[in-house]
Amino acid sequence: MKKQTRSQRMAQAAFTVANGKDYKGFAREFPTLVHSCGLAQAFVFAKAKKQTTYREGLTQVLRAAGCTGAETDSALEREICEKLTVPQYLRLSRDALAAAVWIKRFCEADKKEDQPHAE
Repeated sequence: MKKQTRSQRMAQAAFTVANGKDYKGFAREFPTLVHSCGLAQAFVFAKAKKQTTYREGLTQVLRAAGCTGAETDSALEREICEKLTVPQYLRLSRDALAAAVWIKRFCEADKKEDQPHAE
């Protein structure tokens, strides 16, 4: 059996965290926030908007991909805002963006709430 790639581990974890969650709108916006504001500001914005479930899910996906410092969402926030060098921050930003895109894909694929009810 072949070893899973980093992207496959991210996708598998994203499927688990996105399954049945109610943060579809925020998941759609988060990758854009990372692009426009940077990871630190986007992650703190998620906290300000009380998107704890999304932050925890993103942290789980990053942990599954092997990112260090992603034990909890609070630990990841400290890592992002205080501890990383610029190259480490850029790498984590790319990883977080990839994780956020996977979560967004699976949230958008969940069509249960979008389908009209049959009567």
